[in-house]
Amino acid sequence: MNKKEKLLKEFKNDYPLNKDYKYRIGTDDGGGTLEIYNVPKRHAHKVRKKIPMKYNGVRTIVFYKWKDNEEE
Repeated sequence: MNKKEKLLKEFKNDYPLNKDYKYRIGTDDGGGTLEIYNVPKRHAHKVRKKIPMKYNGVRTIVFYKWKDNEEE
C-alpha cells in the first residue's frame, strides 16, 4: 500500500462519510490535496464542518454536485 492509499484509508476510517462520495488525492499550487466529490449541494456544508481543513498535512476540499438526482 502506497502513501496515498494509506492516507485515504485512514481518512475514511477517521471520518466515515457516504459511500457514494468519490475521493482523489492530488496536488495544486498550495501542496497536497484530498478531494471529495459527488457530494449533494445540500450536504456540502455539513461535510465541510465535519472534516478538518487539513488532514495529516494535506488540504481537504469538498466538491458538490450542482444538481441532485431528484431534481434532474
